[in-house]
Amino acid sequence: MNFEFFAFLVFMSFVSFAVAFLAYGMVVRFMGKDGFLARVGQIILVPACIVIYDFITMAAPQSYRYIIGSIPLVLIAGIAIYFRFVKGENFAEAKEQSPSELAKLADEPKKFSKKSARIHEKRKNRGRE
Repeated sequence: MNFEFFAFLVFMSFVSFAVAFLAYGMVVRFMGKDGFLARVGQIILVPACIVIYDFITMAAPQSYRYIIGSIPLVLIAGIAIYFRFVKGENFAEAKEQSPSELAKLADEPKKFSKKSARIHEKRKNRGRE
């Protein structure tokens, strides 16, 4: 196995990850995180984008493969630079939260309908009598 083939495989691994990151970000941005359309987008569109972009990169002429493949990597670097210097977010000093703190944030009180609340109240009162 020659080194160029191995280097291209490693490069394509990074390209595939970058395309997956960008495609997932676009699905979440335009379709949201919840719902049927978002789930279909996450399950179908993200892998389809990866396969199509990998095919485009491998089908390109030999001299342009690395240039075409590096476009998603440059986009991710651009996004990171934008959020660091334009938005002013500091990734190193980001507050790290423990899993228990994240669970407390996600734990919201359950909302019941009026009918369900009445049934629940009747059951609770029935036990007391």
